[in-house]
Amino acid sequence: VTFEVKTWHRQMMQFNAPEMRGISPLEAFVGTLDWWREAGVDCDFADEPYGWISATEADEAVTAPRLQVSARPPVVTPLERALRSGSSEPIAEQLPDSLEKFRAWWMTEPKLATGSLDRRVPPRGSAGAKVMLLLEQPSGDKPGDLLSVDNEKLVASLARAMGLLEHELYIATALPAPMQMPDWEKLGAIGLGTVLRKHVALAAPDRIVAFGRGQLSVVDIPPPQVRDPVSLKCGDRTVPLLPAPDLASIARSPARKERFWHRWLDWTS
Repeated sequence: VTFEVKTWHRQMMQFNAPEMRGISPLEAFVGTLDWWREAGVDCDFADEPYGWISATEADEAVTAPRLQVSARPPVVTPLERALRSGSSEPIAEQLPDSLEKFRAWWMTEPKLATGSLDRRVPPRGSAGAKVMLLLEQPSGDKPGDLLSVDNEKLVASLARAMGLLEHELYIATALPAPMQMPDWEKLGAIGLGTVLRKHVALAAPDRIVAFGRGQLSVVDIPPPQVRDPVSLKCGDRTVPLLPAPDLASIARSPARKERFWHRWLDWTS
């Protein structure tokens, strides 16, 4: 279009030539466009790039200046919100003194987790169980489910192989609600380890199997020790603890299942 306009402009400069007399400006313009279209020229080319839509300088603007739009605030992820809330103060100054009160507190304490309370999942089982299965967080397929269908089947098969009945298992999580990529170091700094130790003390299991080794940092178990059996000091008791990969990792790998089972046998023999 620019090329055609420039050509038409040159044509108009020659409009007073003798051969152009008797032709109106409109006819000349239409004829110019038709001539170039028949020649197959429909684009304009230049050696130097230039902006077709350039910003109008303030001193040349004939309309109101463009409004200045403030930059959008940065997006805060759920993890960042969770870690920012209560990050400078402990989760609780005084924890419940019974398992029943602890479960109620677990489901309602705002500093434990962000989001709606209906996302939280209570532990399952009774105090004094033979084995406490400690997971990092709920893995249910639906809100309110402690375990997914696949993990539920794996736990049931493990319990049968271990010779344990349902009432001899206590299943709990380190977090009351699902959280994407938990920062265990920061969670430990705000007191999650204290909460976990209190939970174990009130549940009073004979042994603990921790599925998911990341959570062990909140109770001061360093990474070099998370592949070997350790013990956890909870109140006036010391409870044996077996670290293991998370349930999903064990379910996906027959080799991990075999290794876990041999470690369980060595640990309980």
